[in-house]
Amino acid sequence: MGVALSADLHAIDGITPRNIVRATSEAEVADTIRGANERGEAIVITGGATRLGVGDPPARYDTALDLSALRGIVEYEPGDLVATVRAGTTLAELAEALTPRGQRWPVEPGLPQRATVGGTIASAAGGPSRLRYFHPRDWVIGARVVLGDGTPVRSGGRVVKNVTGYDLTRLWSGTFGTLVAIVEVTLKLTAIPERTVSLIADADVPEAFETAKLLQGSGLPLDALAIVTGEAAGSLGARGDAALLVRLTGPAAAVRRLGREVRELVRWRDVANEVWNEIGALPLEAKWAARVAWPSATRPAIQFAGYPAVIYPGNSTAYLLRSIDRATFGKVRASLEAVGGIAVLERASGEYKREAGGAWGTPRVPLAIARALKERFDPRGVLAPGRMPA
Repeated sequence: MGVALSADLHAIDGITPRNIVRATSEAEVADTIRGANERGEAIVITGGATRLGVGDPPARYDTALDLSALRGIVEYEPGDLVATVRAGTTLAELAEALTPRGQRWPVEPGLPQRATVGGTIASAAGGPSRLRYFHPRDWVIGARVVLGDGTPVRSGGRVVKNVTGYDLTRLWSGTFGTLVAIVEVTLKLTAIPERTVSLIADADVPEAFETAKLLQGSGLPLDALAIVTGEAAGSLGARGDAALLVRLTGPAAAVRRLGREVRELVRWRDVANEVWNEIGALPLEAKWAARVAWPSATRPAIQFAGYPAVIYPGNSTAYLLRSIDRATFGKVRASLEAVGGIAVLERASGEYKREAGGAWGTPRVPLAIARALKERFDPRGVLAPGRMPA
């Protein structure tokens, strides 16, 4: 266990921890959390720190518990399409271990060289793969965690057919380290497609949305679909105000047939498959970013023309990438929440978050339930107090 790290690397909204613990084992994680309980201190769990800024400023922040050294493959069963890995393992390290066997974990949180498996699950990270592969929790079958009182717990199993505690395993996803510290996870895997093709088309924003609607309505098995607008589109080499991108995967013959059908809708150019890494990284590298979502039956009441954003129309989600004044953001949030949508500040200063009414907006989970969960799993409020509504 070490503490020789810069506090600035673990700062949240200008708040730095007094101590940094770099854990290398589950025992060290449990000891650190138990010690915090005894001393009445608060801990924020960190990993690759790609999404450390998501959430409200911590009410207290005594120790950063860095799990980035808690890494490596524990067990890998290619025949069962299952791998158990430590939480600090990066997505790039995981891919390096799985690729020789033609397998992958189909989750794309962005910045795979830094993003960790545990952090991806804890933050319910989005990305291009959500269109086809849905939520990260759908690709987790078991976990080892340490509760807020320092108690180690296992949920789920290490084989797909073992569903004991499965719902509890899914609960940890999207809790941002406020209930437990994830130390190990068992993942479901899938085969790497034989062929992958990515296409880009130049358009204005209305054309991009209309073509995306046609693609979605066609029933074609798309692997990813995105619209990138404003200067963000220019960074991808787009020649208009918007870039429409689609990814096709599968057996080579099927991808050729699918490509012919897709090309009938609009004039496309081939683009390197690595473009999806760039798209996934845009919200993580922006100085300011907000994630907005709306019911699939509605259209977002947002004017994207001339504004940088990453939009996933198949999931009715977008990432806004340039700061807007607080009053305008408040109107955007109110209009989305009025129809059942959300507007979450993912990258903004603590002052901006406070003046905008908080990072999260109106809580989706009733506060009574959120408080009950917090009291059950973190009774003394040791883990990231104040970062989520509770």
